[in-house]
Amino acid sequence: MPKFNIYKINIANKQALINKLHSVNMERTGNLEINDYQLEFYLSTNPDSVEIWWTDLYNRFIQNIPRPENSIYYACLLLYRDQICYVISLGKTHFYLKDFCDPEFGINLAERIIDVENLRLKNSKFYKSKKNKTITSFSNNTALDYDSGESLHFLKSKTIDLLQWGNIASFGHSVQLNLDININDLPSLINRIENKLQEPVLANFPKAESIKDHVEIERLDLMVSNAIISNDPNVGNEEFDLSGIDFIFTDNALFQFKLKGTNIESEIYSDLSIENLKEFILNNHIDLHQNLNNIQVKFLREEGRNFTKTVKTILQYITDERETLIDGKWHKFNQSYIDLLNDKVKKISLNYDPSMNYNANIEEDVFNDQREAEGYKNLHTENIMLARRYKVEKMDLYKDNTLFFVKKGTPKTLNYVIDQAMNTLQLLKNNEFKIEENGEEMGVKKICLWFLIDRVSDVNTLADFNSLIFIMKLNNLYKEVVDSSLLLECNINYYNRA
Repeated sequence: MPKFNIYKINIANKQALINKLHSVNMERTGNLEINDYQLEFYLSTNPDSVEIWWTDLYNRFIQNIPRPENSIYYACLLLYRDQICYVISLGKTHFYLKDFCDPEFGINLAERIIDVENLRLKNSKFYKSKKNKTITSFSNNTALDYDSGESLHFLKSKTIDLLQWGNIASFGHSVQLNLDININDLPSLINRIENKLQEPVLANFPKAESIKDHVEIERLDLMVSNAIISNDPNVGNEEFDLSGIDFIFTDNALFQFKLKGTNIESEIYSDLSIENLKEFILNNHIDLHQNLNNIQVKFLREEGRNFTKTVKTILQYITDERETLIDGKWHKFNQSYIDLLNDKVKKISLNYDPSMNYNANIEEDVFNDQREAEGYKNLHTENIMLARRYKVEKMDLYKDNTLFFVKKGTPKTLNYVIDQAMNTLQLLKNNEFKIEENGEEMGVKKICLWFLIDRVSDVNTLADFNSLIFIMKLNNLYKEVVDSSLLLECNINYYNRA
């Protein structure tokens, strides 16, 4: 049964896409008109031979024959009429389509035609989480479900209608449908897709939606450039990429950074990392603000052809205003994503005792010292040890099998106490949840974050903090604490109400 890997193209990008196909040695070899649609077929009639990197390493074994090279053909079918344009990708053409396609098309169609009770495969991205990205396969008859902090990027599932959409379909930047149809049926399929995209969704996925305002994009480019240079921990890099409905893993390649339009290039790296990117920028005195969109990374692959992408496509970054980079383009999380996060953190117990409010001059150390009279052990000392091995700082208080982490400040500074609690939790997990002070073993059943904040209105739930990064980090800590069979709760006090 034929497989059709279908991309939706903005009609304004059609000519630019055709120019791109010509630039990679694809020729129009035939065309048809069917039901008002123009169908144009583009083929790599004479693809370049691809060098095979391992022939250099093993050259002594193949000296008596011509150096082997690969020839890989690729093609696509362009279908368009009026304001509608689609491409069916064949072979590696999908590498050239990402810059011209609607990247939300696949997931938008999935929201309307998947059988939510029969999921087969899911790729999600987790922000501010150790998971980062996951590819998860499922047994038959598994219902679609989401975790907090999860943004869907790819789905493979049964469809709601075998005759219209095939039994199993895949949805990413493109849609792959398995249908027993011929070329004459393709215009009807495209019309069916267009009509379906106008219908209400069956499932509203948590996801990120593209930002199209150019001024906003420039502002965000400046933010991520500054973050790279300043070693902002919110900047990271991707470990695998989605191209259409194909996954490309970065650990299967070597990498080289290049500045477009120049001869400036880096050494070849085995690790695609922000540290290596920054080294390339600083060593070559590159103005990152001006050249963020001109820096490229070349993937040197053992199988198939090498390829080059802009460095923005490998960056992970998120702002507190819900924006994030996906495949090199700026997106903003939709309300379903935010609602799912907020629903999770609202489940964390939040305690408020007005008698603990203090004036604005209170320091954390003083606050901790004063708690000793109330039966708390002040663990913010140099001699606190974990399992006789690890010295841990800023594990502030202990009482009734509970570790308290105290922080005064704004939501941005409160992020640090979440990180501290996460680090200590990992040490506890690695040492069977034992903590010692001066040789006395103490049990730990609960983690408590104690926030001292300056705020006029009360915080009724933790979702009231207007900080996406804070909510994401807190959600991730909550999951880790629960997985460790511990409890997480938060105390809150206000230091402008003494």
